[in-house]
Amino acid sequence: MSASDTWYLSGSPQSKALGISGTSPNPNPGAKGVLRGRVTKPTHPRVTPRIEKFKNHIQSSEDSDNGVKSVNLGFPLDLATPDTRERESDGEEYDHGQGEREEEDDDDKSDSEDGNQEDSTIGTRLAMMIHRATYENDIEDDADSGSDLNRAWRWEQVYLNKILNARNQFTLMPSTWRMHFRGIPLPDSLFYIKTKSKSIRPKIYARTDRLEYRGALALRKLMDVHARIQDIRDDEAAVKDNDEVDRAEKKALIKNMSIDMAKQLRRALEQSLDWAKQDGGIEKYGGQLLPNVRVMELESTTATDEPESEVRIQTEMCSLAEEWRTHASNGCPSVQSPVIFGFVIMKHIITIVTLDTLDPCAAIHVPCRLHMAERNQHQWNALAILVTICWARDMLLDYIDAQPDLQPEVKAESSDPDA
Repeated sequence: MSASDTWYLSGSPQSKALGISGTSPNPNPGAKGVLRGRVTKPTHPRVTPRIEKFKNHIQSSEDSDNGVKSVNLGFPLDLATPDTRERESDGEEYDHGQGEREEEDDDDKSDSEDGNQEDSTIGTRLAMMIHRATYENDIEDDADSGSDLNRAWRWEQVYLNKILNARNQFTLMPSTWRMHFRGIPLPDSLFYIKTKSKSIRPKIYARTDRLEYRGALALRKLMDVHARIQDIRDDEAAVKDNDEVDRAEKKALIKNMSIDMAKQLRRALEQSLDWAKQDGGIEKYGGQLLPNVRVMELESTTATDEPESEVRIQTEMCSLAEEWRTHASNGCPSVQSPVIFGFVIMKHIITIVTLDTLDPCAAIHVPCRLHMAERNQHQWNALAILVTICWARDMLLDYIDAQPDLQPEVKAESSDPDA
């Protein structure tokens, strides 16, 4: 099990329908149910999860309309988003926790049956890992909180959740970036006219003009990494179907492939994070700032590793949140510690998580889970990652602006004229 963090760093009217068949974003690919919003009990710096099976609370049921299996989690998913009650009060029908189901592309039919089952298992297990903390106490907490549910969300989290789950309905990129994505099916409604003002909602843009090209290049690399992950997944399926390879050798090969996928995804994430750091001028503050984005890797998803993985995610995020509360308390009293973000890499899956550092008992939210090998989703997955990174950059810069004591570090000039 390895989990590490990179530097860091640490927000329109709806546009017309997409109009491009088979390329709309899938917020929860390869899974049997969608989990959005509050998916854990309140977390604490010291995690003591109950390591018991959750199978009694999960029931697989057949969808009579389209034959897709769904997951019944055994707890009310009307906690999914803060505006759920508004939709219900308006008489709109709302599918709690299930989200939009989309038909898989014809190319996906070529994937092996084992691969499809594994994708579903990984997605469900990750969601369960983050939610696993004491189911019975969760029900009591929700019942006692009542009208306090809205306070479980910071507005930064609400904005990001809405954007990530409706990426094809918002303008996300400046029109000056369009030239870098020729041949990639992106709707015209995705682009907006570039302005000098900073965005007040999650949006992809460069704050430094000379680094705009590097930002577009980082987004392109996030798209291109899908091809490499797909190739590794194809090799993995071939190994599984090869009966001439013994079980031990097959297991070792699959493990190495999983490590390779995580390495490829981490590299693409780090390149985007490095660009955002330079674009926002955050590096000039040096050690005065804590990171507000953490990258974690989960090497395995076996039953024996699930409790350890769950503890690792909560420990990493809660530890960083506690550091931020301490950092904010030493500065201006009126300045709140920011929301922190995490990218959890598990084989070919990247899960985006957020946590409110202001509240020691805040819940970890999962706005989006990305299948980085799913065909025809490479552009939408890349947009989800970079819009999160840009939002984290903007949130950290807002924190810097609100802290008058934070000043750029002055580097001593070298006396060597040849340096």
